[in-house]
Amino acid sequence: MTVKIVKLIRHNPWWKGEGWEREDPNLSRVGEIIPRKEIEIQNGSITLLRGIRRAGKSFYVKTLVKKLISEGIPAQRIVYIPCDRFTRREVRGFINELRFRHGKLYVFLDEITYLEGWRLLLKELGEEGVTTVATGSNPVEIKREAELLPGRGIEGNEYYFNPLNFREFARFMNPRLPDVSFRYSEPDVDNIFPWYEELEGLFYAYLLTGGFPEAVLDFKATKVVGEERYEEIIRLVLGEIAKSGKSEETARELLEAVFRLRGNRVDYVTLAEEVGVSHPTVRDYLATLESARVIYTLEAWDVSRKRYAHRKEKKIVFQSPLIATALAVYLGDDPVEFVEGNIEWLVENTVASHVIWHLEEPLLREKHSFAGFYYDRTKECDLVIKERGKFFGIEVKYGKVKRNTYPFPVIYLSKDELGDDTVPVSLYLYGLKKSRKSI
Repeated sequence: MTVKIVKLIRHNPWWKGEGWEREDPNLSRVGEIIPRKEIEIQNGSITLLRGIRRAGKSFYVKTLVKKLISEGIPAQRIVYIPCDRFTRREVRGFINELRFRHGKLYVFLDEITYLEGWRLLLKELGEEGVTTVATGSNPVEIKREAELLPGRGIEGNEYYFNPLNFREFARFMNPRLPDVSFRYSEPDVDNIFPWYEELEGLFYAYLLTGGFPEAVLDFKATKVVGEERYEEIIRLVLGEIAKSGKSEETARELLEAVFRLRGNRVDYVTLAEEVGVSHPTVRDYLATLESARVIYTLEAWDVSRKRYAHRKEKKIVFQSPLIATALAVYLGDDPVEFVEGNIEWLVENTVASHVIWHLEEPLLREKHSFAGFYYDRTKECDLVIKERGKFFGIEVKYGKVKRNTYPFPVIYLSKDELGDDTVPVSLYLYGLKKSRKSI
């Protein structure tokens, strides 16, 4: 089959030799590279990176290309294909032609879920031993289809790709900060509490940027987040809904309803009545938004039975404060005023997402297996983690710390109090690394 390889030249400027970064559409647009966790690309394997758009996947892929070239891999054997620009037939043709010309390839397939029948393509490449890295921002597709690829070299090579967490953001903004980390249940902050003032200031900046790289670079350069970032977030959220074949209008109304909750508990029936759809539809849309890494739906634990109480109310948290702020701007609010007026709610969301990022791994340790919350007639614990059959609670008290009695140990995250069971939230989040399968 004859293919137009020339269509790929502008997407693979390294084929021209040194200095290619100046022509690359991703690398040429930034003046500074934000360090991210490095992964090893194993020969003959398939690596999947799944996560929300605008989190930096395409840019990250280009840094992997740069690393391969620095390790001596011939540039002509590295091919990057943006899958939202071509058909599966074209992509297969490009790979076949380049393998004929150059032999062994390193293939980067960006936004692979745009290709109809992409699973079949990955299956073929896996069987042929082609070293492949694929990204996707439609994780409901990636997750379902990846599970159908056993024995194709994917085991152990799947990663979540999230926005920067607070630790990554803070160390980028101030490289002098100490390299301290701990588990979520054992926050040892002795070596970082002298840095409290610096970290607290950076934490407020993190809430404004939400860890999205372009927003972070905006803030570092100008101390504000560009207005276009909020529009990009709204477009990407609605775009994921559209790609899933669902109604953008229903998704918009549901997101607005969730937004108005400000973290309060709710059940599917109440949301359904507010949006004007059935409660199975609400459940389906929320599952899509969670798979697209926009929200997390937390279920209440039945602690005595050590399982979820599925009939009880849920809590819905945004995976990044920038998503909530973008919705606020969409609804007519000023972004800075919104953050300042809703800071405790945003902090609670941020704590939940960071602890989940700290623990989750694709397939082996998904959020639904360990994260939830707890409530009874008199009190509520914001986040409760189940690990090895035991529960551990995390309660956000960004104002005055008020303690409650729970049937499990609890740590309180404060604004500025430090004690045996209390830690300032900025110190706590700084100590949480992402899991080994989260970038």
